[in-house]
Amino acid sequence: MTSQFKSQYTLEERMKQSSNILSKYKDSVPIYIDFTNLSKTIEKSKFVIPNGFTVGQLLTAIRMKLTLNPACALFIFINNRLVPVTSVISTVYQEHKDEDGFLYVCCSEENTFG
Repeated sequence: MTSQFKSQYTLEERMKQSSNILSKYKDSVPIYIDFTNLSKTIEKSKFVIPNGFTVGQLLTAIRMKLTLNPACALFIFINNRLVPVTSVISTVYQEHKDEDGFLYVCCSEENTFG
């Protein structure tokens, strides 16, 4: 997944940003969320997520920020794979973080009723 964030900043700039986040927020991870596959978006795409959060909790937080219709299902993909909602963010981060230190997440929605 090539994100707008990656094309906007050099590898060194992204590495500096992620290391600043990791040093400032010791119990959190830096995440970049791609909202291009959604009908609604929010201005902010970079997030600092606590290590203990699950993917399900992240989905809930994203739903609240986007104010999505309840009939719309939201999915999180990392490296083009669907991530189980019970996965802990710190584990997902360790397994899938990019070389720049960010975890790149793609959100997708599907109308579940009708």
